[in-house]
Amino acid sequence: MPYANLSTGHRIHYHDTNQSEPDRGNGRPPIIMIHGLGSSQNFYMPVIPYLSDYRCVALDSYGAARSKSQGEPLTIEQLAEDVVALLDHLRIERAVVVGHSMGGTMVHLIAAAHPERVVGVVSIGPVNPSSVKPDVFQMRIDTVLQDGMESLANNVPTSATADASTPLQRALIRELILGQDPESYASHCKAIIDMKEPSGGFEAVKVPALILAGEEDKSAPLEGCRYIYDHLGTDDRELSVMGGVGHWHCIEAGEQVAKEIDFFCVELQKRKKL
Repeated sequence: MPYANLSTGHRIHYHDTNQSEPDRGNGRPPIIMIHGLGSSQNFYMPVIPYLSDYRCVALDSYGAARSKSQGEPLTIEQLAEDVVALLDHLRIERAVVVGHSMGGTMVHLIAAAHPERVVGVVSIGPVNPSSVKPDVFQMRIDTVLQDGMESLANNVPTSATADASTPLQRALIRELILGQDPESYASHCKAIIDMKEPSGGFEAVKVPALILAGEEDKSAPLEGCRYIYDHLGTDDRELSVMGGVGHWHCIEAGEQVAKEIDFFCVELQKRKKL
């Protein structure tokens, strides 16, 4: 099981599809994948098999799943810098950076602060910092610190998915949530409460960008995705609305997400963005 001791001081668990052949990829960009709150690298496992022509690296963010923390205070900026440090560790110069939910916010921070490391960004149901409701996340903090993860694990898989999501999909989401440490989960909730737009706003994101929005996403509604889209500092951007999908896009519609990512990367190659 690969772990990376990063220059940031954090120890990160990750999955690398080209661990034994890091130079294979037929000229296609590596893709690094960042999950959202209460999740792990396994969020992307329904997507990765459809991207077999790419080197895909999916990580457990510090404080989530196998990347254990001490529950110490964290910021979204710190978690984003871990991703850049993982690129350094793996000797990946540039990558397409994909992120879900709070990870979707992180990809914009990375693109704004380190544009030389980013081929393009794909944000899946990104959280718009100005729409965060602190009382909702404070309630989650209070709940998990008092009662553990089970209450959220029993509620979120239904409340945050589309009506058409299956029992198997909801079971996977439940397992992801149950796999979180309550104190570390609480630290991620606090990081979301305190999150801000990139320095200089979303206008500081100058790289090609794709936003995937779930039509039935109540956690990162289309309105917030449109706000981010409208304020990005690149003309090379697209907003794609996924019909019949809630907030757990890769689990609810993994093949569709993979096709969107593949098309985005192929278009980058055609326009010689690589």
